[in-house]
Amino acid sequence: MLRLSWQHTRVHRSTVGGLQYSEKQLRRTQPKTLVRIISHQSGDPGEINHQLFEWAKARTQAMQVDVSKLNENADTTNTTLLPPWRTVMVPKKRVENLTHHEYTYCSPSIWMWNIGYGRPVANCNPYDVNPGAIDSERRTRRPGQGRFDEVARGAYGNRNFKYLWAIDHAGMHIAREMTPCKMSSRGVITHSILVDQGIIAGELFFDMHDPTKVFMNFGSARLPMRDVREAEHAAEFLLALDYRTVVAMIPNRDLKESPYSMHDRYGPHVENMVFKLEE
Repeated sequence: MLRLSWQHTRVHRSTVGGLQYSEKQLRRTQPKTLVRIISHQSGDPGEINHQLFEWAKARTQAMQVDVSKLNENADTTNTTLLPPWRTVMVPKKRVENLTHHEYTYCSPSIWMWNIGYGRPVANCNPYDVNPGAIDSERRTRRPGQGRFDEVARGAYGNRNFKYLWAIDHAGMHIAREMTPCKMSSRGVITHSILVDQGIIAGELFFDMHDPTKVFMNFGSARLPMRDVREAEHAAEFLLALDYRTVVAMIPNRDLKESPYSMHDRYGPHVENMVFKLEE
């Protein structure tokens, strides 16, 4: 049974998917989220209780990950990339300029990292907006701090080796998607578990043989790209983390006419652009 005391906005005890969560577990990871949920809605306890019920119901069907097999068959994929339809040489000066930027919070009024403005995550149950649930799994880099180390490397399209990424005022955050997460309704990490606000987000794969090469797409419904320019500048952000080659799944078409979709990310003939740091 799920019980909430709305006078104190406290979760007392929940049994979800056969797992029991204490008040301390639920409140430890999302106090700011609960405050935002209550302050930004009508205040109707029934509506908030319904959201918690939906989160709990989804949790009963959450994904179960066998972590002992996560690193098997790294080269297996059902996705093939077309030759890049465009290669962009990015001047070093442009990338180095990002190292001089510094922001204190994710603002909807401040243009950040030459990409865009901040915004809250969208298209999700408020109880899945819970960044505190993976503090130990999230890694962050900002321009000038170098590449992400000790990452799992696998073929593009192999979900076990997929990392979620999001950029906010602090830099780029990543976490391996197939990381068990009890506080997520899916059972694994989502973008709303990674950050509660940001500029843009998507998915990353780290090349199996070249540590300076990374593959990225923009498949986030929580922080989708608002235009192609945002996607291009997000790719440049990775160059500012000392990657030399970024293969970005940006198709050769107008995304306003045909929105970014699953076939832009995975499948037999995925279009892409390549970004390289100018020597």
